[in-house]
Amino acid sequence: MRGAAVVVCALSAAVAAACEDGGGDDDGPDVVPPQLVLAPVLPVPYVAAGMGPSTGEFTVTNPSTDGTDLTWQLAGDPSFMFVSTPDRVLGGGTVTFRVIWTGAFEPEIASATLMVQSHAGIQTAELWAVAGNAALPPATFAPVMATGRAGGATPPVIGASAVVVMPTAPFPSSGQPWTDGRVHIFVPEGYHQRDAHDVVLIFHGHSTTIDASVPAHRYREQLYASGTDAILVVPQGPVNAASGNFGKLMDPAATAAFLDEVMTVLYRAELITRPVVGDVVLTSHSGGYQAVAANLDPAATFAVPQVNLYDSLYGFLPTYRDFVVGGGRLRSNYTSGGGTDANNLSLASTLSGMNVTVASAPTVTAMRDSRALIYFTAASHNGSTRDDAAFAEQLRWSRLPGRHGPRAELRTATSTGGVAALTWRAPPDPDLEGWSVEISANDGVDWVSVAHTTRDAVAATFASTSAMRVRLVPIMAWRPDPDVRPSDAYVIAPAADILVVDGFDRVVDGSWSGLSHELAARVGAAAGNVHTVTNEAITEDSFAMTPYRVVIWLVGDDSTEDHTFTAAERAAIDAYLAGGGHVILSGSEIGYELGPTTAGAQWLASVAGAVHATDDADLSSAAGAGALAAVPSFAFGGDAAPYTEEFPDTFTPTGSGAVILRYGAAGPAAAVGIAGRAAIVGFPLETIEEPAQLDAVVDALVDFVTP
Repeated sequence: MRGAAVVVCALSAAVAAACEDGGGDDDGPDVVPPQLVLAPVLPVPYVAAGMGPSTGEFTVTNPSTDGTDLTWQLAGDPSFMFVSTPDRVLGGGTVTFRVIWTGAFEPEIASATLMVQSHAGIQTAELWAVAGNAALPPATFAPVMATGRAGGATPPVIGASAVVVMPTAPFPSSGQPWTDGRVHIFVPEGYHQRDAHDVVLIFHGHSTTIDASVPAHRYREQLYASGTDAILVVPQGPVNAASGNFGKLMDPAATAAFLDEVMTVLYRAELITRPVVGDVVLTSHSGGYQAVAANLDPAATFAVPQVNLYDSLYGFLPTYRDFVVGGGRLRSNYTSGGGTDANNLSLASTLSGMNVTVASAPTVTAMRDSRALIYFTAASHNGSTRDDAAFAEQLRWSRLPGRHGPRAELRTATSTGGVAALTWRAPPDPDLEGWSVEISANDGVDWVSVAHTTRDAVAATFASTSAMRVRLVPIMAWRPDPDVRPSDAYVIAPAADILVVDGFDRVVDGSWSGLSHELAARVGAAAGNVHTVTNEAITEDSFAMTPYRVVIWLVGDDSTEDHTFTAAERAAIDAYLAGGGHVILSGSEIGYELGPTTAGAQWLASVAGAVHATDDADLSSAAGAGALAAVPSFAFGGDAAPYTEEFPDTFTPTGSGAVILRYGAAGPAAAVGIAGRAAIVGFPLETIEEPAQLDAVVDALVDFVTP
């Protein structure tokens, strides 16, 4: 079910042929055969249990030129009955029919099949009706705004949230002291109805509330960032208590009733029309593991394809083992101080001994393909959901479909000998039909498709003899082009001697909130003869930087949780420099993250002769200094920039380092570098507002780092 109107042509050979060729020929006007247009899902208005019947009024349209008689029938639940049905619909006309549902004395979700026969054959539609608990209050869904911009003037809306007291919530529960029955429900931007509604059900940890845990872990923002087409549900557990007992939801049958009531809430709010629960991803942080384990009963009536545990594996190892061995997907991380490390390592060892391959690092390949991913994170216990956007990325690379198609990662974009080559990684998506490679020769104003691939492809080539922007666009079975999200856009040019590395991954809580971007393309266009790759291509795919005389590595406003330069990335840069390479590092939090650590501070000094000074220059303009004194003043990170930059780093030089950009007219150092080797810029280059000024700054930096 895709939610769009369905047109059914008559089954006769003559009319079928007319449907295929438009109903006409070259010798006269088109004659449109009889047709009917009927919505595939017909929701009868919500009613409270015990409050009597509900009547729905619906329409059938006949866009053809011929009228047709109608015959009506209902099948399935006998509590649906016709109130009125028209006998005929004129050509080009619309008629109305009414269906009554008798209601129910107890909460119920009911469905039936409507069939209408005409000269066009038989058209069917699903009828749905819901009677909710009389004690269920209305849910008011309020918009949730992103923290940053996505290319527009204001932050986008990322979805809508409601907190509602639900009778099926964990509490009140017999024998338990807690009575808070609230549930937080979030519907992400672009949510698309399918045959059933996938749910991400979160059981929070000890000593907290949903009011604290939802914003602290950025669950809504992370679900949005994942691109996943799913509903987020966070029930209130034990209020500020050291308990993992989630009351009624410790019983899978009660959890099934709870999930049905979530569908009821959404149906009542008219956010969905087909109240059916799909796959349920069970998630816990810390003490929520008990409730997850309780709901992995094989007798449960809802499907659980994946479990995500964040420093949460305190027990029930046999339950989680059996889940994985039975075909489930487990993602579990642990920290140095959370107390789950021994259990995680034990479970990994047990699964390996049962011939289950266990991945130990959250690479894209592991998150996408591995049945078991058990790994250490250097984050704090509470940061285990946020480190490298763990919650978002593990949903992104799950098997849940995407809202705008799969959120693909364009991995490499190169061009050699007149042939451009793209590689990518993409989550599986049941509605994906293939991929379109698009190019733009005018900085992204117009895009043209130059290649199509199958849905399983991970690479494509096409002829290329000039510089251009490239991107990857999913071809979806159900989405019109405006609703499909492309990948990030990169720049490629023939005979490139500069490599742009796109390491900007922060979407959840930074200054950029778009699910894709053209930020690296802005810098690539300014640099000229470039190829572009992601930072993961360097560390996970061993993409070689050595053929390029300069590497421009962009990290935007990635910070301590998204990470500017990991140990593996720093090692790759060191090896490249040792081989005679030259680098430009750009980002607003590089010094903020690395400066306070011994290893990080030593690396900044050795690479670029820089010492981190302050986290915020409190200025949004800069100009050349020292060797770059000829660079005139320019603005960055303001209203005309792709996104706002609020905390640009400042530096001081050390050793052979020198100041090459200053904030304001004569402010602190905005960039420091070692001539002929490297430079570090304390703000994102892509936020320089004027393209001509961006060109000038990038050219000057390239000249500085090369002999």
